[in-house]
Amino acid sequence: MRAQGPPLQAWRHALAWATAGVIAGVLLSGLVVWRLIPRTLRPASMHFSAVTNFAGVQTQPALSPDGRSVAFVSNRDGHYNIYVGLASGGTLVQVTSDPNLKSRPSWSPDGTRIAFARLNESGVFDVWEVPALGGTARRLILNATDPAWSPDGQSLAYENLATGTIWVSSASGANAKQATPPEPPPFADTEPRFSPDGRSIAFSRKSDGPYSELVVIDLALGQSRQLTHDNALALSPAWSPDSRAIDFASSRGGTMNVWKMAATGGEPEQITSGQGDDAQLDVSSDGRRIVFSTFRETINIAQMDLNAKPGQQNAKLLTTDPARNQLAPAYSPDGKRVAYFSNLKGAEKEGIWLANSDGSNPVQLVQDDRVNIFPRWTSDGISLVYPSAVSPLAPATWQCRRVSASGGAAETLLINGTNRVDVGPDGRLLFTGPQGQPQVFDPRDNKTETLGTVPPGGLFFFWSPDGRSIAYMSYPKRENDPNAGIWVDDFKSAPRQVFHGWAVYYARGTQKELYVLEGKPDLNGILWKVGWDGKGLARTSTIIRIPYIYNYKVGPPVNFFDVSPDGNRVAFGTQEVLESNIGMIENVR
Repeated sequence: MRAQGPPLQAWRHALAWATAGVIAGVLLSGLVVWRLIPRTLRPASMHFSAVTNFAGVQTQPALSPDGRSVAFVSNRDGHYNIYVGLASGGTLVQVTSDPNLKSRPSWSPDGTRIAFARLNESGVFDVWEVPALGGTARRLILNATDPAWSPDGQSLAYENLATGTIWVSSASGANAKQATPPEPPPFADTEPRFSPDGRSIAFSRKSDGPYSELVVIDLALGQSRQLTHDNALALSPAWSPDSRAIDFASSRGGTMNVWKMAATGGEPEQITSGQGDDAQLDVSSDGRRIVFSTFRETINIAQMDLNAKPGQQNAKLLTTDPARNQLAPAYSPDGKRVAYFSNLKGAEKEGIWLANSDGSNPVQLVQDDRVNIFPRWTSDGISLVYPSAVSPLAPATWQCRRVSASGGAAETLLINGTNRVDVGPDGRLLFTGPQGQPQVFDPRDNKTETLGTVPPGGLFFFWSPDGRSIAYMSYPKRENDPNAGIWVDDFKSAPRQVFHGWAVYYARGTQKELYVLEGKPDLNGILWKVGWDGKGLARTSTIIRIPYIYNYKVGPPVNFFDVSPDGNRVAFGTQEVLESNIGMIENVR
């Protein structure tokens, strides 16, 4: 498994915020990771080795029950598939071989089967099962992800995507029961792992953006306890053989590293240390081996010409900072400038930036001790409005702020508890109310009103050009969901579905058009345009890669983009660097 794999010909994209935030990593070689492990944690018997060193992404490793083999996800063939190989090296076996995105392989306790998640055509994950050395895969559970076997092999735990909770079913997917109660949005429970004694499940309770905490639930009592309170990322729990401790990945120190703590809680002990993103770990059944992936990514903003002929569309980078990440571009009303938010991992919170539309003269407008994201322009092009919060884990702290495009101090317009806002042609602010309803704030008289109601799950509200109606998006909640797509509502007549299907994201274009990025399970998104009245639906020749974060999961694949006011250009997030390889620590104490 140490032979060099074939080079990748396509960009690999990833996005850390589903609705807020971003983290990027710095890849360290296995030798450097080993040297940075605290000496108190690496006695002479401990040994680090690189399990893979291929180009591209090798991640989410899972050790076989005997600890000799590793199953993992790799894009070395151009698509994300599951491979199996010996932990000590050797020939790889490709277990799956189709273009759909795969995730989270998990070995059955007898070592004969691997459960995994697979993205379907509707944009929803399902749980599948395949023989460990390859063969015909079969679908077990619809609308589910992150499968994990019980110690006796009789049950599967997984995240139910419809409820955002942990469920447990039989190994065939039948007789499913909910294990954790639903949490209020934006929280959801994911990455379940049975304890070796079968009495508990550890999981990650995620929020918007790069934030989650480690939780354990007692299955018999139905009682859960939160183990971490770090206001950071806590991911991929893996139990010790005696069920008394949990290894997990956490960004509590500023970068993602491997930590260990007692299953009853307490102060975590750091296992790896350095500037790399070490995550997606697994522990062998005897507790002597830990495998994990070390991740590197750089997110920048690119621009393409929408008028270019098919095959001639070349993306031009607008940002090129190798250490900083930039997201959610927004063109100014005259199309001459582009705003976005950015952060430097481990050193600062998100800030608002502004540059010319060709990427020149970037200027940081907002940088403080708050999270500042998703800037939107006022119709006169003089100011930017954006959400700002102390932390996404404290929803009540979200404010709507305004800053001049020429710089200066920002002012708070209202405290609204939402992390998205749009500005209408008359200056009114559109945002999501506490019950998910569209609300409007008028800064001229400081009054807030509710426009009406939208179906549960409606999000990303945008004003129409005349300010008389709004558009919103509905993610698919199940396979062939008839409500998935883009809707327009004037709250006088019935809402109109102007695009049906898996919409990854959408943006306003000219006065009469909306642009929709349709998702595909191979992550090559198709850009469509349609009128606000639902007429003139047409596919463009533009293909935009849909990012997916493998080092930590924050939601469905998404790529925030914007179209210039003249409809000639599209700006979007592009993954300039996306690399991950797997390392192993042996003889862990």
